[in-house]
Amino acid sequence: PLQLQVNTAQFGRTFEDRTHVFRVKKRPDEVSSHARIVNYGVRGRRGNIVQVYPSVEYDFVPADLDVKYDDYIHFQWTGSDANANGNDGNGKTGTDRSNL
Repeated sequence: PLQLQVNTAQFGRTFEDRTHVFRVKKRPDEVSSHARIVNYGVRGRRGNIVQVYPSVEYDFVPADLDVKYDDYIHFQWTGSDANANGNDGNGKTGTDRSNL
C-alpha cells in the first residue's frame, strides 16, 4: 500500500508564508481589442550566481522581445526590502529591487 511519511503534528503550522496575490484586470477601453499586449517580466534576485542559488541572477523574460510599432508592452517585476545585506548588486543595501 501507498504510505506517506508525514508528521501530522506539523500540518496546522505555517513556517513561511509565500502567499502571492495578483489580479487580472479588464483591458483598458483605450486599447483596441485587436491590439497585441506582450508580457515582459523580470525574474531572479539580487546577488551573484552563488548567492542566489537556486534562483537566478536578474534576467528578463522573454530573453528576446519581438514587438511591432502598435504593440503594447506590459512590464511585470517584483522587489523586496528584505534581502541579505551581503549580496552583491547595486542599490540600497538590504533591498532586492529591479531596475529598468
